[in-house]
Amino acid sequence: MGNAKFFYYPQPSASSYLETIDLGEPLAELFSEFEIDAQDGVSYTGRRYRTVARISEIVRIQRDRMINGEDKAAELMTLQSHVDRGHSVLFAADLDKAYVTHLTRPAKAGDTVIFVASNVVRSIVGNKIVQAGDYLMIESENPNMRYQQVEVQSINATATAGGTITLVNPIAFDFDRGVVSVRHYRFWPTLKRPVQNLGQNMVTNERGFLFSLDVIMTPDYPQLHELLIPVGNEIGSIEEAIQFDNSVDSPLGVSGKVSIVDGFRDQFGSGLNIISEPNLTFPTSS
Repeated sequence: MGNAKFFYYPQPSASSYLETIDLGEPLAELFSEFEIDAQDGVSYTGRRYRTVARISEIVRIQRDRMINGEDKAAELMTLQSHVDRGHSVLFAADLDKAYVTHLTRPAKAGDTVIFVASNVVRSIVGNKIVQAGDYLMIESENPNMRYQQVEVQSINATATAGGTITLVNPIAFDFDRGVVSVRHYRFWPTLKRPVQNLGQNMVTNERGFLFSLDVIMTPDYPQLHELLIPVGNEIGSIEEAIQFDNSVDSPLGVSGKVSIVDGFRDQFGSGLNIISEPNLTFPTSS
């Protein structure tokens, strides 16, 4: 098992200088959960519908009493200066599993074989590849991101050329639109620090000689997808992947209100089919 390691290009900088921080040991704890922005609508008959906008993973990275503590603390404080200003960092809980790629063909529910490209960050982490028994995270684009964790049964791919990966259990959802990322589930290429955590030191110490790391981060998914595939080369149409229910049977259609993030309107234009709020008239007694 490899060590935990950070990679980043310090910003601002006129040169592309790659900085690495090798913790020299595995993590003490790595925990993640999902933050979901969603709203429920209830029709006049009581049927419930859910509109899911954004799904984000929240990652907590901890290493108590680091070896070479003060030296690592100095390096991590420089990283803190970088991420506190909104820049990203690549993090691998196990350097040997620093693998991220994307689907080259659509994957449908029931498929046990997926087609993948090469490891897109191999120039940074080296020619890393997963093996049988490893776990992968498959993620589509937001809004309403689909995600599934799968186990590798066998792999017929390389870090430089891509290929196929056979899974222990079948794909549960259709991953057939936009960019679909495939990564080792403990590897995040585009982590950023949430603004609510600014002002909290990533590194603390006990009596000045025992140093510990504790930081919360979240992926920047659009940055990840731009890293994987240039815009225009996605699987299918990203507009088709965003399906708003404006039918008569939908409470969104009945109420005339569609929950939509303003950024989506800016990105896809003003031609989205949004039903306006109806004008209701009631008979008056004579």
